[in-house]
Amino acid sequence: MKERLNFSVELEMRGKDIFSLFSSLIDLSGAVNKEEALSLIRKREELGPTAIGNGIAVPHAKIPGLAHPAVAIGTLSEPVAYGGDDIMIIIMMLLPEGGSASDVELLSSLVSAVSSESGRRRVLEAKSRQEVLEVFLG
Repeated sequence: MKERLNFSVELEMRGKDIFSLFSSLIDLSGAVNKEEALSLIRKREELGPTAIGNGIAVPHAKIPGLAHPAVAIGTLSEPVAYGGDDIMIIIMMLLPEGGSASDVELLSSLVSAVSSESGRRRVLEAKSRQEVLEVFLG
C-alpha cells in the first residue's frame, strides 16, 4: 500500500484560515480537480470538524477519479483554533471514491504515528520532508 501512496509534506505552513491551509495541502496531493477536492473536504467538515485532539486534524474525503490514496502532511508554525482544539499538525487524506478497508487501516496507521507526544514532537521539529516521512512511514 505505501508504495502506491502519493505522500507530500509541507513544513511550517502559515495562515489562520483553515480552508486555505487545506487548499495548500490539496495542491501538494496531486488531486486531479482541486476545486472539487476542496468542496468535498468542506462537505465532510460540515458533518463535524476532523480535529482529533492533541493538536491534530485529519481532514479527508473520497475523490471521484482518484486512482490511489493521497496524503499531505502540514505542520503549522503557530497553532490554529479548529474544532475545539488548537491544531499544529494536519494529516489530509484524499481517497479513491470506491475506497477499501485498507484506506481505513492507512488512516489509522498515520494517526498512530503521532499519537504519542514523541511522535508529534518529531514531526513538529522536523527540518526536512524526509524526517517527517520517517515518522509516518518508518
